[in-house]
Amino acid sequence: MGIQMYMIAVKDELTHDTSRELQRAVRAHDGLILMVARTGPLVALEEQAVGALADHPLVRFIGPVSLNPRGFAAQRLEAIFSENLSKQIAVTQRAPEAGLGQ
Repeated sequence: MGIQMYMIAVKDELTHDTSRELQRAVRAHDGLILMVARTGPLVALEEQAVGALADHPLVRFIGPVSLNPRGFAAQRLEAIFSENLSKQIAVTQRAPEAGLGQ
């Protein structure tokens, strides 16, 4: 199946360290971070990776999310998602040149 958007809620308080750890876990499953909210990250990932992330010790809940394209904040959220994705793609493209990710 294709990539879908999911919300991840952490078990306790979201701190800088827990956010980083969850982001690393998402990236380890070839997912992308769309944005980070107070309760946890919104991510794009393949459906088969959801079970593994749901079992992560920091995850309280992971569930699918969809946006109403005509919603009040949809355009602003899409702009945030695009900016965050472009940063991750740029880093991913530079990684082989720098010898990272090997």
